[in-house]
Amino acid sequence: KQWYQRRVRGVLAGLNNFAFDGMLEFWDVGSDTPTLMESGEHFMVTHLAWDPTGRYVCSSNSYGGHSVENGYFMWSFQGTKLYETSLEGFVQFQWRPRPPSLLTEAHLKEIKKNMKSYARDFEIKDKLSKSKASKELIEKRRRVYDEYMAYRKRKDQELKALRLQYEEVRSDSVEEEYVEEVVEFFIKEEVEAAENKE
Repeated sequence: KQWYQRRVRGVLAGLNNFAFDGMLEFWDVGSDTPTLMESGEHFMVTHLAWDPTGRYVCSSNSYGGHSVENGYFMWSFQGTKLYETSLEGFVQFQWRPRPPSLLTEAHLKEIKKNMKSYARDFEIKDKLSKSKASKELIEKRRRVYDEYMAYRKRKDQELKALRLQYEEVRSDSVEEEYVEEVVEFFIKEEVEAAENKE
């Protein structure tokens, strides 16, 4: 097994080892007693690489190590698999290097010192933007509801007018009187001679 550490987080990985092939253990080593956060597996893993922030780690199986199942898995520092992909002929995974900061050390110290006030300001702005968005959504829903109610009222009035017209036509119609007649037709008459039995 090999140990890959980034700040207070570490991954114990079984690389190119048949006994521990692909086993990954994610550890928090920031306290006196290291804590195993999660275990994972990436079969035939050949390389591990931490991102510059220390929040993500990538396990990869390169074409140089094995000719099958090439690709990489993306993990959070807690050991949650976030993404996986297979790439035929995959050679190497590297994180993009972080550019140097444009802030001086004095500016960074000032930002860290005033972080709570900045956080408070951003929270206020977030709440305002959320309330503005929710206000716009409520107004839109109210407008759609009002349009629907106006449409429904119009259709109810049209229906009432049609019912009145129907009732007027029905009441104005003259009721027909029905007379029952019985008609009889003479169709055929047959005369048969009665036989005399003596």
